[in-house]
Amino acid sequence: MTALTATRTELLRRRTAIAFTAQGRDLLVDKRMALVRELHRLDADVSAEREAAAVLAREARALLDESTAEEGPAAVAAVAAGAATGVVALREDRMVVGVRVVTVQAGDVRRTAEERGAAPALVAPSIEAAAEAYERYLEHVLRFVALEATVRRLTKEVARTTRQVNALENVVIPGLQQEAAHITAVLEEREREEHSRLKRARERRRVPQDRPAQDHPPVPRPHEEERR
Repeated sequence: MTALTATRTELLRRRTAIAFTAQGRDLLVDKRMALVRELHRLDADVSAEREAAAVLAREARALLDESTAEEGPAAVAAVAAGAATGVVALREDRMVVGVRVVTVQAGDVRRTAEERGAAPALVAPSIEAAAEAYERYLEHVLRFVALEATVRRLTKEVARTTRQVNALENVVIPGLQQEAAHITAVLEEREREEHSRLKRARERRRVPQDRPAQDHPPVPRPHEEERR
């Protein structure tokens, strides 16, 4: 640990550092509050997408079972094989409350029979209905995944910001305050010592003037010696 130099300049530096550090802590606290508010807002969206995806998953599964029963597994598998590709998901970087968040942005998920690689005349209505249901389900799944990734990223940032705030409040600022208090104590002690030294010096200068007259024997005058 570097030894402290107890000077008024160092004391001013410590006080300035305390002020700037406290300001930085306050900014981090404001950032954390904004992140928490954004998380509360996103929680509602995540819950809504999760519930919608669950409902659509049940509907899509029911339509798939119905089409399989009507058209047979082979017909359903043939259409599914052609529709397995074509959905594009892109990585998207965006800023949320000053935090960079990486999410997945999907293109148009809903497609026609031709876009799925099948001839419309050869696709049974029940299979088409099941395919459309699963595409609606996929839309909500992709939105849910993007929201959940954002929530995870913001949650980590809240934890990181909290650690920074705690470090400033419990370590950095108290350490600076302790150093400032030590320098102040040393300067005050020096001031008291200097005051005492000056007081003693003044007292020493007053001593010859304050001595009684008998301490100095009188000098005889010339005419008095002649009389003797």
